[in-house]
Amino acid sequence: MLLDVRNLRFSYGPHRVLSDVSFDVAPGEIVGLVGPNGAGKTTLLKILATLLLPDSGSITLSDTNPFELPIKYRRSLGYLPESCPLYPEMSVTDYLVYRAKLKGERAPRIRRRVTDALATCGLAEVASREIASLSKGYQKRVGLADAMLRRPKLILLDDPLAGLDAASRTRTGEILSAASVRSAIILAGHEIHEMIGWCTRFLVLRQGRLVYATRMTEPEREAQYQVIMRELDGQGEQS
Repeated sequence: MLLDVRNLRFSYGPHRVLSDVSFDVAPGEIVGLVGPNGAGKTTLLKILATLLLPDSGSITLSDTNPFELPIKYRRSLGYLPESCPLYPEMSVTDYLVYRAKLKGERAPRIRRRVTDALATCGLAEVASREIASLSKGYQKRVGLADAMLRRPKLILLDDPLAGLDAASRTRTGEILSAASVRSAIILAGHEIHEMIGWCTRFLVLRQGRLVYATRMTEPEREAQYQVIMRELDGQGEQS
């Protein structure tokens, strides 16, 4: 198993946000993390990205504990927050080169890493353009390329489909499917009908608890979609 999460709890003051959340992720999986607004999805991703410390529980990524060996852990991680922190005045290539340097990539590898990320995310044709001139869909791809730069073992994406048109959502699914050859992926989102086509597993959070988990199988995806929607509405049995 690549990622193992056990009994995570987190609170903001007296308000409990996550309660005993446990799951694991295998290499090559694309895991859809879904739930109503306020369910704890972003908080969980921030904990996995080491931006927040849990009250209790454990995380291991390839047997690395992020709280004991944070630098080693982060080197195996790619993270894209909901609001993609881009520098609009930079070109796509210059931005990715800059980000690779910040992440400590060795100089001889930077150009190759950037070239690979541009190709994987379909950005080669806009590589020399300023980020400010790009559509929202292309800007999201730049954020994806940033998260994938160092070929991390695990990629965390917070709402990467938000605000995208249907064609951009389809293209993002294709990008993530290709990236899963090298990396496991966890993405939070609400666009379940699009995600159902390429996520290999779904985790449903409700009020800070993991209430349902399922691996996607063919040809039952549409039936599984209906179960997920019932769980989101609180009509399923809590697991």
